[in-house]
Amino acid sequence: MSVALCTLALNEMEWLPKLYEQHKDWPGMVKWVFVESADRVYAETNPRMVSEDGLSVDGTSAFLSLLSKQDPRVVYVPYGFSNHQDPAQGKCDSRSQYLRALGNVKPDLIWVLDADEFYRKQAQADITQLMTMQIQHGFTAFLFRYRSPWRPPSVSHFPLFCYEVKGGFWGIPLCRGWKWFPGIKYIRNHNTPETARGDLLDVKMYRFDKIYRDGYPECAHMSYTSSLWSREAKHRYYAARGEGRVDSRGWYVESRAAWETWRPGTLLPRGAQVVPYEGPVPECFAGEGPCLP
Repeated sequence: MSVALCTLALNEMEWLPKLYEQHKDWPGMVKWVFVESADRVYAETNPRMVSEDGLSVDGTSAFLSLLSKQDPRVVYVPYGFSNHQDPAQGKCDSRSQYLRALGNVKPDLIWVLDADEFYRKQAQADITQLMTMQIQHGFTAFLFRYRSPWRPPSVSHFPLFCYEVKGGFWGIPLCRGWKWFPGIKYIRNHNTPETARGDLLDVKMYRFDKIYRDGYPECAHMSYTSSLWSREAKHRYYAARGEGRVDSRGWYVESRAAWETWRPGTLLPRGAQVVPYEGPVPECFAGEGPCLP
């Protein structure tokens, strides 16, 4: 089975070098498409963090351009600004760009790999194998377990993998794996693609995240170990796009913002808890933990 990796990037030099080194040998990988794009709401909220072309200001553009010249499997799409009539779905346009770039490749599987998501090398092989098996049974979406290492400013002097946060907002599942279909696109939801006739792919989803076995594939989602400037910008963006004002997700915003002020012993929304990190450490972070002070 052939696999294409798809990454949406903006100001990601904090993670990109390690991301590439960790996943460049993903089994069956035929293409890795990087789309660099700024949601207009993000740009309006964080004007100093977006170029006039809707691209990064931290060196991401130069890094990805060079990488595409060095590795023929890498496709770099400097797309720029993206927009949507629903401010909460502004990424649909930019995410559709990596699907368009794969139109002539037609991989069997696509894996959406955010710039701050890391899988151990064995997990990459297992993911490809498990998705391949379940496609034969009619599944079109695949959800694996992820962990959220936790290093807010109050404990930023500790190694990356001292703590993780569980439950509440951080217990919401994230779907990253999809079967490829001709004409696949993002229209209604920037998290879930759909077929050319409008069928959402997550309708037939296999929940591997509910299978708790030692060694089963899981992700270290590093977003909550990021630099303060990056997390503050993302929080401003989520609040500005209206999350929580017109629906029941106000606690999402509260949860994200809590990272900035959290200290040991602080309560998090909806019963989320900070505990010692228990998961595997991806190879590119060797020496970063787990390690409690």
